[in-house]
Amino acid sequence: MRTVHSARVKAPRIAFVGRHNSGKTTLLLAVLPLLVAKQLRVGYLKHAHAGFEIDQPEKDSFRARRTGVVQTIITGGGQTAVIDDARDEQDANLDAAIARYARDDLDLLVVEGFKAEPLPKIEVARAALSTELLCLNDRNLVATVTDFPVSPAVPHFGLGDARAIADFIVARIGARE
Repeated sequence: MRTVHSARVKAPRIAFVGRHNSGKTTLLLAVLPLLVAKQLRVGYLKHAHAGFEIDQPEKDSFRARRTGVVQTIITGGGQTAVIDDARDEQDANLDAAIARYARDDLDLLVVEGFKAEPLPKIEVARAALSTELLCLNDRNLVATVTDFPVSPAVPHFGLGDARAIADFIVARIGARE
């Protein structure tokens, strides 16, 4: 197994965390284009708890993966996808994913999930799910985005405050506008 060196990716990281169905992805789909519009090279890394299938059963790459290969690379039309079928849990952790796949020319890496990792975190919560914050006592909590009042001594935004959240992130990472 190769040594993991996520330090080569110098981009600051910020994680959007929260309960399942709290609105993290919906919020990110509003925030990400605002960050990109500020001329930032943004990467996005999502944690999928239950795994995922990016390939399609009728495609050659899908059928080739079923032969037992450990990595499939699909390229064409200006895009490349890499599917690594991890054989152990170490291959699936955040640092390993960053070291192996993240570009080193990013200005910012936005992470969705990985709430237990020591990353700056913006917690997204909706009262319909719970008014208890998962990261209330996490020293890495830097902001909250909720539809209810919260008590942490960090900046607070509403669920519809995408522009203010993007501005907060840009100010936090010291990016040019």
